[in-house]
Amino acid sequence: MNFRSATMAMIVFIACAIPGASCANAKDIYSPAQRDALAAVVALFTAMGKHDVDASRRLILPGANFVVLLPDGTVRIEPDTGYLDTLGKHREIFLERIWNAQVTVNGNIAQVWAPYDFHLDGKLSHCGIDNFSLVRTAAGWRVAGISYTVQKTGCMASPLGEVH
Repeated sequence: MNFRSATMAMIVFIACAIPGASCANAKDIYSPAQRDALAAVVALFTAMGKHDVDASRRLILPGANFVVLLPDGTVRIEPDTGYLDTLGKHREIFLERIWNAQVTVNGNIAQVWAPYDFHLDGKLSHCGIDNFSLVRTAAGWRVAGISYTVQKTGCMASPLGEVH
């Protein structure tokens, strides 16, 4: 399976987790522009899972910030360079999944908002809400910023099922 078909399979999988959606019409849930923006998010998750700093760098605009709302209410802001440095140093198995993605596109800007769960070495680490701001460049959709919540307890079961 090539990258494009693997990305589409993941988007269909995410779409199938939308309440009331049937997998038969999952490709119709998102417009082509929405699918393309969502594909950039899926590509970033794939790169993260492989600890692929170069691929991640190509998907994130220089200067993008990662804004994290921690369980105690603390807000942590990390620049893209900090994320990329940290990603390259870790060796654990990362898996982040989203579902029920709300994707809004207007011209060359997009937002992807979705619940997520994050697994570290096959075990649930935390969950929360991901919010991606994207811009379309000549190279395609790129992440301009990410904000997300971190919830360590009370995570609801994902409609995507258990991680094995």
